[in-house]
Amino acid sequence: MPTAYLLCYPSAALSVISTAADTLSIANTLASMQAGRRGRAAPFQWHIAASEPRRWQALADVLRCDCVTLAELARADKNAMVVIAPPIFDHIAGLEHGLSLLDRERAAIASAAAKGALLVAPFTAVALLVNLGLPAQRRLAVPWVFGTWMRQVEPARRLQADQAVVKSGNVFSSRALDHVHALLQQAVARTAGKALARTLGNTLLDQPARGEALDIWIKVGDAPRESVVLRARRYLQQHLAEPYDLGRLAAVASTSERTLLRHFMKSVGMSPLKFLHRLRAERACHLLEVTTLSLTAIAEQCGYQDISAFRKLVRHHTGLPPGAHRRAHSVRAELRSG
Repeated sequence: MPTAYLLCYPSAALSVISTAADTLSIANTLASMQAGRRGRAAPFQWHIAASEPRRWQALADVLRCDCVTLAELARADKNAMVVIAPPIFDHIAGLEHGLSLLDRERAAIASAAAKGALLVAPFTAVALLVNLGLPAQRRLAVPWVFGTWMRQVEPARRLQADQAVVKSGNVFSSRALDHVHALLQQAVARTAGKALARTLGNTLLDQPARGEALDIWIKVGDAPRESVVLRARRYLQQHLAEPYDLGRLAAVASTSERTLLRHFMKSVGMSPLKFLHRLRAERACHLLEVTTLSLTAIAEQCGYQDISAFRKLVRHHTGLPPGAHRRAHSVRAELRSG
């Protein structure tokens, strides 16, 4: 089970620590949904690591973890990752002063790195790795706020200014804060496998093509019509794997079949049956992207016993057969370049 150490210290941007814990928690949830993992332990556990653990207990309670000492962090090995919170500073002199107060933290990072632990350094956290004694071949991302300083302090280090996320051995870094999710996705790929990382990316990162392919837009109608339509839509969403029954749907919506069809077409722009097909296509795409379930299992969850009809549904709504859609939308560009 990979262990993540979330390194905290007084001048750190703690939002990154919270983001890391949330991301790992989501990864655990997604892993539990994958075929063959039911009943198995979650892939990740995490701890806050700090020089004064008691000081960070309140944060640990929020993140549902415990606090450990820097000595435990220093013992981290190749089965662990160390997520370093970026320091907050107002000028280079302030950065240098802050680093001078973090000798113990940096020593623990160096010890873990030497044992093979994965270092994850988003944005200004890269500063804690400068002059740390990392192998000469390790490359670092270059945050624009102190790129010149990095070159002056460690001129022999290869700096990768042209890449947003840099993976170099057991050191992963990013040049900006908005790349933290992509950076963490790469870390999940390294420590828990690319399959889970692809699922995580499809869940957390923007997927414009998904919305464009399904194109489900709901118009606003008047209150009486909307209440009928909302009841029908809610029923379809909750029972999309069941056979379509217009009479049952009208009864649930407390109206006649004819009235339901008229209101539904006016509010939604399509018939209830076509809307159900869209819902089934949306669920199918979601399951194709974030699970490893077979096509037969996904078809059954979407209300299809006939696999050929299921294939036709997915192709009609996405332009691709199920297998091709899974391959196209479960692989992130970040992983392709890794």
